[in-house]
Amino acid sequence: MGNPFKRPMKNMETPRERFVSTLVFGLFIFLFLFFFKPFELAQFDILPLLFITFGFGLVTTFMLFIFNYLLEPLIKKGNWTLGNNILWDLLVASSIGIANFFYVNLVFQQPFVFKYLMFFIWAAILVGSIPVTISYIVTFNRIYKSALKKADIVPEEILWENEVVIRAGNPKNELKFNPKNIIYLCSNDNYVTIVTIKGDTQSKTTIRGTLKSAESELSKNSRFLRCHKCYIVNLNFVEKVSGHNQNMKIRLLPSGTEIPVSRSKADILIKKTDLV
Repeated sequence: MGNPFKRPMKNMETPRERFVSTLVFGLFIFLFLFFFKPFELAQFDILPLLFITFGFGLVTTFMLFIFNYLLEPLIKKGNWTLGNNILWDLLVASSIGIANFFYVNLVFQQPFVFKYLMFFIWAAILVGSIPVTISYIVTFNRIYKSALKKADIVPEEILWENEVVIRAGNPKNELKFNPKNIIYLCSNDNYVTIVTIKGDTQSKTTIRGTLKSAESELSKNSRFLRCHKCYIVNLNFVEKVSGHNQNMKIRLLPSGTEIPVSRSKADILIKKTDLV
């Protein structure tokens, strides 16, 4: 059956959903601590309790923003697995516990005591396990529905012309290529560079024109994808797709060239390559 911890773990949240879930997580911590009063919080009167638990919620939200928006894009690269994600969540929870420990020390002017620090880490992991478990259930449910949806997609009919003429909208250009030899095209101002391969030799040809016109001229060949405003790639040369929707990249054979992917094209790329 395989190791479940090596199972690929995809981020199914949109940027807006990620922002909302971060706020909801912090709100959950505040409400849970305020109403259930664990860890001897019941000894406080209502107003001090409101202040303290609201502070825990703010600290949690602040730490989540740091991890989700500053650290995660730097860490979560390549093939991210369930095991990686569990370790990541434990690190996040532990960091929140440390932050909450210093928050309490600041509010109550308490000295540093290591065993209390470990208690706060344990408490953060324990309380945080509730919303984290819910998020895992939601994520796996979305992955399952996405897999079912993909299973219903009719396999793509791959079409190739024997020869394609690229003018890029400029009548003075007339370059003929076997489309299977084109690795990618990129634009730079009013110029289009066509990168091709023949045997083991890779070459570049630059012509005056627009990428939009070149895209139209390649439209009958189904393996070309306009993955970015400046790039068209031949999906047959895609070696690896890495990153998430907001910072996805393609690595191309044979040179390992990395091409950025627009957020709007990420889902199409995933469906056509199945490499994420």
